[in-house]
Amino acid sequence: MNEHGDFYITFSSNVLYIKVLGPWNLETFEHYNRDFNEQLSASECSSYSVFATLEGDSLMVPEICEIFKVATTQRIAKGLKNVAFYLKKSACPRAFKQQISQLYQGSHLNYKFFSDINSAKSWLNENKVILKDDLITHLL
Repeated sequence: MNEHGDFYITFSSNVLYIKVLGPWNLETFEHYNRDFNEQLSASECSSYSVFATLEGDSLMVPEICEIFKVATTQRIAKGLKNVAFYLKKSACPRAFKQQISQLYQGSHLNYKFFSDINSAKSWLNENKVILKDDLITHLL
């Protein structure tokens, strides 16, 4: 099967910047997961955060959910501390919030959803994470 959906990912100063164009199928998630892990390995950091912007139908298909939970557990073990989701361009922000909240349940991961960039930046700043404006602009 061919990939459905797309993504962009880059790493800078202990932050993974991710743009998700959905919906994704399993092949796209596997490609994303591989790229995420490669970026993280190359960084050699022990603690990091994620800034993710979602566009379109951003829900995960059921076959991805369990794999996503396992990947999240592994990422937390490797230093994932905070995830900020920017949902202004998501076609289904309420459903996405519900899905992610269920998938992150019990993980003790610090995550939050935003509809404006300044709130996301402020929240991450409160958690000692500074975003680079040029990388955020690239995601938008």
